[in-house]
Amino acid sequence: MIDWIAFLTVFGTALVAATIVVSLYSLGIRFLAMPAARVPREDGSFEPLGDARDEEFDDIEELGRPRWATVGANVCFALCIACVLFGIYLIVPALHA
Repeated sequence: MIDWIAFLTVFGTALVAATIVVSLYSLGIRFLAMPAARVPREDGSFEPLGDARDEEFDDIEELGRPRWATVGANVCFALCIACVLFGIYLIVPALHA
C-alpha cells in the first residue's frame, strides 16, 4: 500500500528545493549580466554605449558591472552549492550515520 501523505511530502519538498536552487542560479546569472551604470550628461541625456564588441578576445579594462552585483552573484552561487551539498548529505546515509 502506498503512503500518499509521505509521497506528497517528498514531492512537495523536491519541488520547492528545485525551485529554490534554479531561482538562485538564475538570479546569480542575472547579476553577472548586469551592465555598468550609465552616467548622465549635463543636459540629462546619456553617453552612447559605443560599438558592439564582436571579438571574443577584446581587451576589457573593467568588468563593467557594479561590485555589489558581482558579490550578489557569488553569494547566489555559494547558496546553490550549499543546497546541493545539503541534499547529497540527506540522501547518502553514510554521511550522517
